[in-house]
Parts: sequence; C-alpha cells; structure tokens
Amino acid sequence: MEQSVIAADIEGFIRTRFSIGDDEDLTRDVNLFDYGFIDSMEATEIIVFLEERFNVEITQKDIILYPMNTINESAGIVMGKQIE
Repeated sequence: MEQSVIAADIEGFIRTRFSIGDDEDLTRDVNLFDYGFIDSMEATEIIVFLEERFNVEITQKDIILYPMNTINESAGIVMGKQIE
C-alpha cells in the first residue's frame, strides 16, 4: 500500500473521529499536538486505529524511537511496519 493511501486513511479517521471536518489547518504535515488537534488520549486511539486498519503492531519502542506527530510521520511508520 502506498504511503499517500495510508496517509489519506489516517487523515480521514482523524477528521471524522475527532470532529475536525474540513478545517484547512489540518494538513498531513502539521503537528497534531502543537495545533491542538489531538491530545495523548486521542493519540492512543490513533495507534489502535493504525494497528487494526493496517494489521501492524506499534510497540512502545516505536513510539519512543519514531515521531508520530504528523499524519505523514504516522503513515511512514505504518509503511515501515508493513515492509518488516
């Protein structure tokens, strides 16, 4: 699966789940925490979504080693996990 397709799925989930709608400030490279789109509890929901939707395991080590602050960063981690 291409990274752009993964990113589109993640973006759609975030916009719908957290009622962001068509807010133009939400881009795939914006820091979701710094802009107040999500908090740590919502980040947990995103990780669960990634694991279930893309059949990958995001470990605590992954969370420490790799930034997941943007949609594109999260999509990149999923891509890496699918290659493993």
